[in-house]
Amino acid sequence: MTVGEAMVVFDPDSPGLLRHVDGFVKRVGGAELNVAVALARLGHRVGWAGALGDDEFGAQIVSVLRGEGVDVDGVRFSAHAPTGIYFKQRGAAGQLRVAYYRAGSAASRLRFEDLDLDPLLGAGVLHLPGITAALSDACADLVARLAAAAVDRGTLLSVDANVRWSLLGDRDPRDVLAPLVERADLLFVSGEEADALFGAHDPEVLRDVLAGLRARTIVVHDGDGAWAVDADGVTRRPAHAVTVVDAVGAGDAFVAGFLSGRLRGWDVGECLALGNACGACAVTLPGDAQSMPTERDALALLHAQPGRER
Repeated sequence: MTVGEAMVVFDPDSPGLLRHVDGFVKRVGGAELNVAVALARLGHRVGWAGALGDDEFGAQIVSVLRGEGVDVDGVRFSAHAPTGIYFKQRGAAGQLRVAYYRAGSAASRLRFEDLDLDPLLGAGVLHLPGITAALSDACADLVARLAAAAVDRGTLLSVDANVRWSLLGDRDPRDVLAPLVERADLLFVSGEEADALFGAHDPEVLRDVLAGLRARTIVVHDGDGAWAVDADGVTRRPAHAVTVVDAVGAGDAFVAGFLSGRLRGWDVGECLALGNACGACAVTLPGDAQSMPTERDALALLHAQPGRER
């Protein structure tokens, strides 16, 4: 199960400033939604819970999730707040910028009291993102209380830091994400996020950080590959060389791949390798949730994986 924000994405059909773009492809996205779709495509039972506007964009998101086999019983609709949207803007040299319209959205107004806790805490894994904590005070309270409830219930809590500076403003990510970081069993960060949260992304530093956390594993991923720190030391797996079409969603695909490996009972190196394969598949296709890999594609690339290092 995962909880968070889902949005409709407007992807321009040509590069240039948004003022000059006439056409867009309308898709769906959001970190938690992407993870849910990827896990469903990888063959797992998964549900997404969150709040959407009682509007056509909310209807589109639910329709896509149902079509992917994701359980949506935990979705709440608001008649008083809209579904969030965002626009991508592609520069002539391929640079990507995004313009979010999510302030006051239904997702930002979701409260802990709105959740049905039994399916969330009864899942094999509860996955929470840092983005939700940064959306609003109500969402920060929601994830803090939900994370605490997961610890009390003994539910495996997976956390992706997903630091978004545009949402944080002048707030310190260490303060905003502390309720999640301190309670996670499994923590995902990029190198930059590790720097922001822990002051470094060096493996030896993170081994010391891990000793002071509840988490048993910290996973660091970026374009060069991924590595994990746990009680057995540091495990690395290199990235795949692929042509990048759209990098949005790569981290979500990686997280889903790692969690899929975990649910399959694989060791940490195999989980990293599947995560890398999923991330590589995702960047070769346009779109957010649309680019999430199928099990067939991910395993095909996994079997052609680059050399290992332990």
